Amino acid sequence: MSELGKVIERELSVRNGLGLHARVAARIAETIKKYDCTVILSKDGLEAEGDSVLSILTLDAPIGSRLLARAQGDQAEEALEALEGLFTNGFGE
Repeated sequence: MSELGKVIERELSVRNGLGLHARVAARIAETIKKYDCTVILSKDGLEAEGDSVLSILTLDAPIGSRLLARAQGDQAEEALEALEGLFTNGFGE
């Protein structure tokens, strides 16, 4: 059964030294595209589609920034777990 109505949220902290730059934004978008869900990232009142590199870059998120990730769809939980892993590991940088 689909859980399209259920929205799951996670707070994420930017830990890598360069913040959310193009390569990191691409990794986020690639990760989200693997899952059957929609993810919206927000920071300071701005929202970005999680599967769009350009949209993510508009958040202007340097190290120390806190983002809210909201996911909705059948694989929302899995997508947020994967995102949390990327952020926790500083995107391997």
